[in-house]
Amino acid sequence: MSGDDLPPISPFAAPVASRFGRAFVAVVPPPAVLESVASLLDTLGGALRGARLTGREQWHLTLQFLGDHADLDACRDALLASVPAALAPARVQLGGLGAFPSERRARVLWLGAREGDAWLRGAADAVAAALAPSGFEPDHRAAHPHLTLARFRTPVDARPIVERNGSGDTVGDAWSVGELVLVQSTLGRSGATHRVHARVALDEGA
Repeated sequence: MSGDDLPPISPFAAPVASRFGRAFVAVVPPPAVLESVASLLDTLGGALRGARLTGREQWHLTLQFLGDHADLDACRDALLASVPAALAPARVQLGGLGAFPSERRARVLWLGAREGDAWLRGAADAVAAALAPSGFEPDHRAAHPHLTLARFRTPVDARPIVERNGSGDTVGDAWSVGELVLVQSTLGRSGATHRVHARVALDEGA
């Protein structure tokens, strides 16, 4: 299926018929879970003063970044050819805060997966295997699927933020992930605009 055939997936904008561009493959939480993420950011409040918060349209769990000049049609075809048979739907629930590169000197604050983390890592492996023949080199670092909440201009000690919210606290209800999305990301002065290029429905029998 091409981007022209697909209805928009909230919170991303409607698809566009552009074949090459900056892109990634991701899992997008449902709207009710995104509301819980918004509530979490409201709760953090002043603790994130000075940070650049991500917006709802950027809330997703990236499985693989495809660079700035990906052939989106070729990526779509490769994903559709192998991922559905390799990956069954699974439950995921968000929870647990962390930071990159470390909690002591954080530049990025993220929300992880309390349930389904191992499945998300396996999904990243399935995506990498599908795209490797098309020339996309797999990232040999261990996959760490997460939802980015905020970025700091200079390193900060995020340990109080992480400890206050608890590593095991859940955010929103669990949901069944039944598809992956191939997303085109266009950078602009006000940030990135994300548009769905294709959806990859997962096979219940995989």
